[in-house]
Amino acid sequence: MVKYKIVILTLAFLAALFASLSVTPWGQGEKQPLSFQPKEGMRLPESGIGDVGMEIFTLYVFPFEILALVLTAALVGAIYVARKDDILGGS
Repeated sequence: MVKYKIVILTLAFLAALFASLSVTPWGQGEKQPLSFQPKEGMRLPESGIGDVGMEIFTLYVFPFEILALVLTAALVGAIYVARKDDILGGS
């Protein structure tokens, strides 16, 4: 019974993921500049963290999301491997 719940939850998650990807307006709309331009009278930032953030969340958003899923799966797998059996009723 537990395996059926896992399969149903996985399919629901994948359906929500594909639905959100299909309604996202990829490449439509007004193009935003990929660099930070400060307002008049403000100095330029000394680090490029703003540029990195803009590229991660614009150009590399899909690989960023895939990496997040892979790291989440690795974390869940590490917890599963490291858990103690006596907590779950084993001997």
